[in-house]
Amino acid sequence: MPRYMMIVVLALLAASCGSGARTAPEIAGYVETYLQAHPDVKRVAKSGIQSATVIIKGQDQDVFADLGGGLRGRLIQTGGAAYMQTPGEEVAPGKTWDRITEEHEPYNLLGVTIVTSQAMTLVNSHRVHALLATRGQASGPAPDGDLDRYTVTIDVRTALAEVDLGAFLDAYDPLPFTQDTGNEYAMVRAGDKVAQARLREKLLKEFGPRATYELWLDDQGRPVRQRLTAKTPAEVTFSQWGDTTVTAPPADQVRVLTK
Repeated sequence: MPRYMMIVVLALLAASCGSGARTAPEIAGYVETYLQAHPDVKRVAKSGIQSATVIIKGQDQDVFADLGGGLRGRLIQTGGAAYMQTPGEEVAPGKTWDRITEEHEPYNLLGVTIVTSQAMTLVNSHRVHALLATRGQASGPAPDGDLDRYTVTIDVRTALAEVDLGAFLDAYDPLPFTQDTGNEYAMVRAGDKVAQARLREKLLKEFGPRATYELWLDDQGRPVRQRLTAKTPAEVTFSQWGDTTVTAPPADQVRVLTK
């Protein structure tokens, strides 16, 4: 665990779940720390035209992503089985789901897996935002309806100059889409100063010179919404804490492939 995250965890353990002033690292790390202790939740993420919904219940999960341009996919894992779907498409007359089996995997499994892995990246975008926000200036809590809102203002150039770029890439793009991108990231992690400078400039163009991180907590200290307002904005909402369900698709809509 990165040293700064250890500091955040210790600070949060010492703090109560109620309202009260918090430092930038505490605000930045709050969502991840809370999720580690309370993983069963529904998360909905939006960034530009991309959106994702992830529901966790114990070992079960329901993952959906819409990346725009008709690139969509959904993967449900429950009861020891996995089901995949490209919404709007039939895999057989009257059937829109494929059950993944050890004997026969659907031909489009890789495509749906890539799409749903992007869903996880979107709903975990708070990790990227935290790496920037931990170096910002904190304020709050401020009342916002029945919620408490915390705000961190970020000088993006300063944050990027100080952040561990390897840890940033792990959260920002854990599954590079092309080999060239993967090679560039390897150079960054290896300490190549030119590659690191290229990455910082790329990220500065993406996020802009200044950003604002906001976190809304309910009266039980549960995250309700997290937002990064930047050149490329993103938002994640949280609901159904501890009250989620993951259900297999109706059997009559599932095609089970055989040899």
